Amino acid sequence: MPVDRTQAMVTLDALVLPAFDDLEGLPSETAPWHERHELEHTLEIPGLPVPLAHDRRLGVAPTGVGKAAAATTVTALLSSPALDIGDALVCSVGVAGGPPEIPVGSVVVADTVLDWDDKCRFGGGELALDPYTGDQGVFELDADLVERARAVATGVELSRPTASNERPVVTGGVNLCGDELWHGAELADQVGWLLDERGVGEYRATEMEDVGTASALARFGRLDRYLTVRGISNHDRPAGDRDPAESLLDPAFESGFGVAAENAARVAGAVLEDIRDVS
Repeated sequence: MPVDRTQAMVTLDALVLPAFDDLEGLPSETAPWHERHELEHTLEIPGLPVPLAHDRRLGVAPTGVGKAAAATTVTALLSSPALDIGDALVCSVGVAGGPPEIPVGSVVVADTVLDWDDKCRFGGGELALDPYTGDQGVFELDADLVERARAVATGVELSRPTASNERPVVTGGVNLCGDELWHGAELADQVGWLLDERGVGEYRATEMEDVGTASALARFGRLDRYLTVRGISNHDRPAGDRDPAESLLDPAFESGFGVAAENAARVAGAVLEDIRDVS
């Protein structure tokens, strides 16, 4: 893939932010975009884990896993003199966990991103809100943009996992983001506590990057052009009374990653085409 070495500024209509491309044993979140678009140009930007791939309108840049990686990548993109994002639609697209009532393969177009780590945790399991951070861990996304994206998303055909009898759906709600990978009903109860304390709706996805992305965009005054589209790849607690560690470490736990990544990319692609005429 050729690398642009001129100083001409690249201006994008849309910027897609998967988390990863090359995690061993997992389907790439970036691959669907290369399969659908001729991203034949690359732009090396200091602070990015890999060069930005683009077709001079649509850019794709994996952020790396975790909030710190996402915030660093997005800040580098927004501050680069070689790149003009302008009014581009910025979209996080990838996989996520979800509560058991959301079928694997479903796609969540969130209206709120909530920081799971923005709390106090005491010995004995007691929780409290962080007295130093206020409500900075709550990011409300632009309601009109989210509504339009969901309207487009409901018309997209979603693939069903081969091992599932449940039909995937498009839904919305809170996207819970944290650096702590968690699994189990007890921790899900703590999530419920945080949702109640923050006065937000029900969560529909749990992932590890979007608070970092939203934080960086908010600092640069770009949060109103942000969407997060997440495919549900697994449930955040085991079925029945199975041990949570055994459930999480089971190879079958990752069986939904491929269809979740594909469905998320399919929905996000339709949204981009509608909102920014990216084809």
